[in-house]
Amino acid sequence: MSTIMSTQSAEEQLLQDMMTRYCKDLYSVYPDMKKLREVLTQLSDEQKLHILQQEYYGWRTPLHCAASRDHTEIISTLLTSLQSSADRLKPLMVDEWTPLYEAAGRGHTDSVKMILDCLTPDQQIQIMSLQNYVGETAIQWAETSGYTDTERILREYQHRAHNLMKEEYSKSMMIIIPLLLIILS
Repeated sequence: MSTIMSTQSAEEQLLQDMMTRYCKDLYSVYPDMKKLREVLTQLSDEQKLHILQQEYYGWRTPLHCAASRDHTEIISTLLTSLQSSADRLKPLMVDEWTPLYEAAGRGHTDSVKMILDCLTPDQQIQIMSLQNYVGETAIQWAETSGYTDTERILREYQHRAHNLMKEEYSKSMMIIIPLLLIILS
């Protein structure tokens, strides 16, 4: 288990304790969501990330635990508590076995959707492109595990994210090309 720094605030310690209890036992009860939200609002993104990126009991971050249990409310609460969308990807990429793999390999389609819905299209592409230690993406892991509905949803998100990125690129080119023509003339 992680060493708790003596400089933690009372709120950080409370969140640390809540996440430790949650990750400790596969059959643990849901944390008090009202209290969890209250504690999260009192911490900076840096403080939250410090706790959310820690591994509990050798491998599990709080998001791994939530994804493996299909606890979408916890996934949403933890990720959306981070103000910066750039920060939302950090606790999902602590190691090569991401919470997205955890959810995909267990057929937890709702958790897959919740994780991806909390990310921007470029972040969705980034996390779906990652390969686990056996060289499989989350899509391939869902397929290998026999979860065709989850695989289908992942492919839909991937397709939609790629299309959104192409649209953004096209829009930016529509602005840049006329500017370049003006500059070059």
